Amino acid sequence: MDSNGTETVGETLQQQFGHWYTFLVEDLSDKRAAHLPFLHSPLWPLSVLSLYFLLVFYWIPNYMRDRKPYDLRKLLLAYNVFQVVVCYFLIRQLVRHGWTFRYLYTCELADYSNSKNAIGFLHAAYLNYCVKTAELVETVLFALRKKRSQISFLHVYHHVFTYMLAWIFAKYVGGSMLTYTIIVNSLVHMCMYSYYLLAVIPSYVPFSLGRLKRYITALQIIQLVSILVNILFAMRSSCAIPRTHILLYAPYMVVLISMFINFYLKTYSGITSALNVCYTGGGLQKKVQ
Repeated sequence: MDSNGTETVGETLQQQFGHWYTFLVEDLSDKRAAHLPFLHSPLWPLSVLSLYFLLVFYWIPNYMRDRKPYDLRKLLLAYNVFQVVVCYFLIRQLVRHGWTFRYLYTCELADYSNSKNAIGFLHAAYLNYCVKTAELVETVLFALRKKRSQISFLHVYHHVFTYMLAWIFAKYVGGSMLTYTIIVNSLVHMCMYSYYLLAVIPSYVPFSLGRLKRYITALQIIQLVSILVNILFAMRSSCAIPRTHILLYAPYMVVLISMFINFYLKTYSGITSALNVCYTGGGLQKKVQ
């Protein structure tokens, strides 16, 4: 009796898990995305992130312990060019299928039909997911170059959550006014990776790149604030944008904005000096005269 009862409970739990898995992973997903590689199961992004953490925080540090940093200049050149080009194509893909600036503030719902423009938006969401997967390589390159200071909590938090949200968006949403994020992020990344590209070959640049760094960070902050505004427009009670994605997205964006502002104040102390304050781990404090 006990054995049969245990088996019955186990079978019931297994069935319940199977029902919930089918509901969350298949029933709620965008059926048009079923044929796209690496989207079907959450095991894929979880496996990618597991490999990412093992490479960056265990395998590569152990491998590089007694080795000199790798000179990856040619690889970095190719990677930065790739990012600039693919960001341009992301913007082009959305604009040619009907994206306009009204997607910032107008309640534009996802079109789950098989129309040309709807499929165009879906493919843009999937390409964005592929780009965010590729961006995880940046941290691996930092580790191989022994740039440990660049593997900050901000860097890892940003890339990991952006990757997961891109997977969720491509699998479940595939459109709507939230595609504003893809457009503005691609525009900023075109500027950012162009700067990184020039930084790899500074001897060929006829001007100093040092002054541009703070403006790139400021541009990122402006981008994040505008994305938060877009999310707030989507949260209106009259707008039927899926609340689950917004509830995941909004807190992440608030934390990210806070971290970027803290980074800006800590790194570019000219502003804090002008305000007669200093940055500490606990925030801004008045300087002691």
